[in-house]
Amino acid sequence: MKIAIDISQAIYGTGVSVYTKNLVANLIKQHPEDEFILFGGSLRRRKELLSMAKKLKGTPKIYPFPPTLMDFIWNSLHILPIEKLTGPVDLIHTSDWTEPPSKYPKITTMHDLIPFKYPQTTTSSIRNAHKKKLAWVIRESKKIIAVSESTKKDLMSILRVPEEKIVVIPEGVEERYTPQPLEIVDLVRRRYQTGEDYLFTLSTLEPRKNQEALIRAYEIVRKTFPDLKLLIAGRVRQDGKLPPAEGVIMPGYIPDADLPSLYSGCLAFVFPSIYEGFGLPPLQAMACGASVAVSNVSSLPEVVGDAGILFDPESVESIAAGIIEAIQNRSVLRKKSLIQASKFTWGQAAEETYKVYKEVNNDNRI
Repeated sequence: MKIAIDISQAIYGTGVSVYTKNLVANLIKQHPEDEFILFGGSLRRRKELLSMAKKLKGTPKIYPFPPTLMDFIWNSLHILPIEKLTGPVDLIHTSDWTEPPSKYPKITTMHDLIPFKYPQTTTSSIRNAHKKKLAWVIRESKKIIAVSESTKKDLMSILRVPEEKIVVIPEGVEERYTPQPLEIVDLVRRRYQTGEDYLFTLSTLEPRKNQEALIRAYEIVRKTFPDLKLLIAGRVRQDGKLPPAEGVIMPGYIPDADLPSLYSGCLAFVFPSIYEGFGLPPLQAMACGASVAVSNVSSLPEVVGDAGILFDPESVESIAAGIIEAIQNRSVLRKKSLIQASKFTWGQAAEETYKVYKEVNNDNRI
């Protein structure tokens, strides 16, 4: 088969970027008999996107088109068939930003429905782009890949997508996320001044991620563990910084290279988010052997299974109790985490995705 995949989102350092890079890399590795056309557009970061396509070992088709222009051309006007840029293909796998027209069958991955469930957390331009794009997805995509059962339910309840059109394929965890040697963990602890006893959370810093409630819960937990620190890592909030609190460390963005050690060294990884399409950070933490405590909502129970502690993210007391339980049962939960994380691999995600490609391609030939 000749398969065109939109990799435009691969360079932005988000969960969608992680998904795009790992899925494509594994598809190409597992199916060298096929040709993968990696297309995308960026004006200022075109060289970076082109380098990414070459690194993934696909056939690059990268153009100097800014995302806003492609949103207008593909989502609003819905003109310029993608094959004008990629050449003839058997099928197209589109991303979570634009939906180009095509005479060839299309597959789309949906990560979440945040612009619909939590519109206040996005900009009007993002909301409008997603509304227009999803109208075309529902109308034209042969199959929609949802990264969790939670996202599938949202697609069905909010957008009225027929169940038979949706395939659930969970994301995976990169092989570099494994328990790290103590000497490396100690180096990273010193770098971020966490001490030996710290909680860790990683996310974009926005209201949906619920860090203010986490800080209040942490203050309760400190009554039991007075030397405990809280490391909150992530990009700055759109609505201003979190209020300062004693024992809380907020370094902002943390390089990917430091994450395995921070996951490995924490007393517990905490994820109090109100909504997640999948939730990669808890999975990465479990792969590093961390004891995890997460919200009991959206996709997070699917990711954690019985390997972690679930709490009510709307209750500060519940979050605090979950953290304490995760710390006190750390040795048992660490073993369960490693077993649970092993169920999610990018190789498996790629193979399940390829099955969808084959099904759509075969149906198109009938």
